[in-house]
Amino acid sequence: MLAYVIGVVLFALAICVSVALHEAGHMVTARMFGMRVRRYFVGFGPTVFSFRRGETEYGLKAIPLGGFCDIAGMTALDEVTPEEAPRAMWRFKTWKRTVVMSAGSITHFLLGFIVLFVMAATMGLPNVDQKPIVSTISDCVRGGTTVDQVNNPVCQPGDPAPAKKAGLLPGDVVVSVAGKATPTWTEMVTQVKAVSGPVPVVVERGGKQETFVVDVPKVTRPAANGGTESVGAVGVGVARSIQYSPLGAFGGAASFTGDMFART
Repeated sequence: MLAYVIGVVLFALAICVSVALHEAGHMVTARMFGMRVRRYFVGFGPTVFSFRRGETEYGLKAIPLGGFCDIAGMTALDEVTPEEAPRAMWRFKTWKRTVVMSAGSITHFLLGFIVLFVMAATMGLPNVDQKPIVSTISDCVRGGTTVDQVNNPVCQPGDPAPAKKAGLLPGDVVVSVAGKATPTWTEMVTQVKAVSGPVPVVVERGGKQETFVVDVPKVTRPAANGGTESVGAVGVGVARSIQYSPLGAFGGAASFTGDMFART
């Protein structure tokens, strides 16, 4: 329960920070063009504190659920003082007003890209396309009638360890199995299940393709219809996320951003 409450609080704070940065985008571009920015506040409701720097009042309000940026003359109907009139927003060129009004949304996209970049450089980005990237190499493969027996085998001396003995490593990208291309993890598993004995497996490692001969055993596994079946197995686990170097994280974040736009 405590973790749930903390999660809600952190989510609310994240929304507050996001909105504050959104309004900051409006403020920065408005000041850049010479518009009069009266106030920039984070939150709503009663004012907790505020201070004035130059012509702009900055402050924090009691309810951290948003924020606002008050630009003089956002429409021709807004009341402005004689001092503000020459720098009222509505007097500026259309393209400048458009930049100011869109700057908040642009800030969100920049913030999202920064978040993706940090994720790519640290924890990795989700493997949404099911790329056949190896994350773990099992010490052995054994048959079983349940998923738990298959995923957590109790290895015995002499049990086959196909991927480990062949020299596959975490991070390898499986390009083909027995001469058949495997663009996704599902296709790779399907191909492995259908083969047995010494099989050529091509992987991409360090930007180069290498071929390994994997001795694929047949093991008993749970079938989709509720029974069991004899299938090939090599003992590898799929990478749920794709890892990037600090330099490669930029390209990874850009590619993932493009994928999200396309999927949306």
